[in-house]
Order: sequence, then structure tokens, then C-alpha cells
Amino acid sequence: MVTCDTLVIGAGCWSAGVALSGRGSTVIVDRGAIVGAEYFDTFAPTSNWKSELRSAEARELYRVLDDRTAINGERSDSLMLAPFLYKALLPYTDTFRLWTEITAIRPDGDGFAVTLFDADGSEELHARRIIDTTPECLSNPEFGRTNCRAASLTAVAVAPNAAEMMRLWKPAVGSMRPGRTDDELFFTVPTDPAGSWPEARQTLLDAWNSRREIFFKLNKIATIARQQVRELACDQYEFAPNHTFFNCARFDNPLLAIDAGICFGRE
Repeated sequence: MVTCDTLVIGAGCWSAGVALSGRGSTVIVDRGAIVGAEYFDTFAPTSNWKSELRSAEARELYRVLDDRTAINGERSDSLMLAPFLYKALLPYTDTFRLWTEITAIRPDGDGFAVTLFDADGSEELHARRIIDTTPECLSNPEFGRTNCRAASLTAVAVAPNAAEMMRLWKPAVGSMRPGRTDDELFFTVPTDPAGSWPEARQTLLDAWNSRREIFFKLNKIATIARQQVRELACDQYEFAPNHTFFNCARFDNPLLAIDAGICFGRE
């Protein structure tokens, strides 16, 4: 049986920070293959990029982004952070178990026995502590369902007349905000937290296609976020001693999340 001190469920930016801290005996499990999906795969709005960072690693990531003019107030580019974060994580790849499902969790002695399932089959892991950072709270789905107050889905649109469109079109459903360039905008619609992915996507497309006729030509959706943004009622909750929920998307931007994870790992 594999043993670890801390099992982190969800490979968000905060979890990446825990890995970067060099904290020993930590395993990070995620059912997907993207680290930082709560920012990189949602196109969530960000702010406060010039906030003070406590760790040298986060400050270096800030410097790299600033050198590439990716930090620009409301138009700061979260996506540009991804390749530099992944490069920094290369020495810590053994900390991550991606494309891995958690099929069971049960109390076991001074911690928890956790059954993992991946392409190689099932494996049991013993963890002294569990921190669940997934918005749906995979280790306690009932809590996850009740904790989600609202959800939204965002698309990136290419719009040569983006400024005019945002000034003149007030969608009946959804909202717009400036993109990273003058010919880009983000279009966000509220979705049903309990609905399916196809339903959320259809809600967004219906709202986008209701735009005024003068904005049809040349204004097109380039991509739709692969995950919804979820508004949670509670950012942190303890289910039992050493089993907690922690909202890793609570931070204003991914750098702050990474920095907080690094500081947590070094406490």
C-alpha cells in the first residue's frame, strides 16, 4: 500500500503550489489531465495581479509574465501562465496522479484508506489527511451539491468591433467583458449548477445567437471553456478531523493561488 501524509484531491493552482513547496509525502490526484483547470479551463475573470507574493517561486512566475506583458489589469492573461507553471512543476511530476479516479474512501487507523483507479487498475493508498479542492467535492458529493449556489459558462469571442458590441448590445442573458486584445471579448452566461455540460453549452449558444443582427458578421465564438465557474457558499469546511474541503478557486488570480499553496506547504 502506498502511504502519504497528505492527499490533495484536485490538481488546481493551489495544489500546484503545494507541490512546488517541496512538501514531502504529498499526493495530488485528479480525474483530468490539466493542472490549474479552475483558472485555465474556465476563462474566469481575475484581478489583483499586482498583489504582494510571499514566495520566491510565485514572484518568479510573476516576473516571467510581466516580461511578456501578460499582466495588464483587467486584461491580464491567465492562460499565458500555464506553460511556465508546468515547466516549474517538472521536478515534481511524481507528486501528481492525473487521469485517476477515487472510487472509495474509508477511515483506516490514524487516517484514511483511499482506493484509486487509473489505466493500470485499482490501487489502495493510505493518507493521514485529505484535502478536497474540487468544486463538486468528490470526497463528499452531497456536500458538493448543496455547496454550489450558482454556475456560469464563458466563451472567448473574436470580435473586430468588440468595444462597440459591448457598448451597444445588452444581452438579455449573460454579460461581456474585455478580452486580452482589442478584438477579443469574453461572453459569460449563468447556467444550471445541476445541469449537464451539453445543456450549459446550449444555454451559452442560444444567448450568443440572440445578439443584434449587426453583430453577426465577423463576430464569432473562438472557443468555449471546458469547465464552468461555480459559485460556492462555503470556501472551507471540515467533515472530520483531517478531512477538509478547500475551495482552490477562491483566489483573485492563479498566481495568488499558487503562492498560497506554496506557503501552506511550508508551514
